[in-house]
Amino acid sequence: MSEMRLLVIGESSGRPLAGGATSCYLVEYDGAKILLDIGSGALSVLERAVHFDEIDDIFISHFHSDHVADAGPAVYHRLISTQLGLVNRPLVFHALEEGQLACAPYSVWRRTGLESGDDAGPFHVSYLAACHPVPALAMKVTAGGRTLVYTGDGSLTGELAGFCSGADILIAECSFYPGRGNAASAGHMNAGDVAALASKARPGLLVVSHLPVYGDRTEILDFIKNRYDGKVMLASTLLEVIV
Repeated sequence: MSEMRLLVIGESSGRPLAGGATSCYLVEYDGAKILLDIGSGALSVLERAVHFDEIDDIFISHFHSDHVADAGPAVYHRLISTQLGLVNRPLVFHALEEGQLACAPYSVWRRTGLESGDDAGPFHVSYLAACHPVPALAMKVTAGGRTLVYTGDGSLTGELAGFCSGADILIAECSFYPGRGNAASAGHMNAGDVAALASKARPGLLVVSHLPVYGDRTEILDFIKNRYDGKVMLASTLLEVIV
């Protein structure tokens, strides 16, 4: 059985830290690669690890800029590579709505299959509507018997815990430190929510991401470890996980 590889491209919420990026995750199986979100700074970080021409499918959780800001530069990258004769395939954006994603012949938009899910090479991606101020999705990626779940942005719900249950890798957003967040920040999780989610879902590995760009992030890790006995780590730029 081949291994599934996760490479964190961007883990910050709102804006990238210097040299980093906001939400973007590379998932690889048997040589095939997809991206989950493509936030601000993602292309710059990604090029340190993988040539962008190797990627054809990008799955968008929602249209807040820290999850989709580099979609435009990605299309221009494909335009240049196409004109140079390096590729002859359009980028495929899987999203709830078209936005500014489609730019024929260099990119196309496919509406996400909320009921049936979507396929891209060896990957099957299924979805759960997230609790967020704008339409948003959590995503479950399966390939070769491996499962990765990405919460995207969303509040903790019973449906989310069930959707994440038993994943080999769970990428969970944590926008706030312990005790932070309130009604005005509905649609996100804090460290306590993530610990509760992990305790219910019991993933093989919890990767805590969409992290604050202020304070000491290790406070989040320590808090979760004191409340959840499973394997957990903080996302960081170019963190690699293989299952």
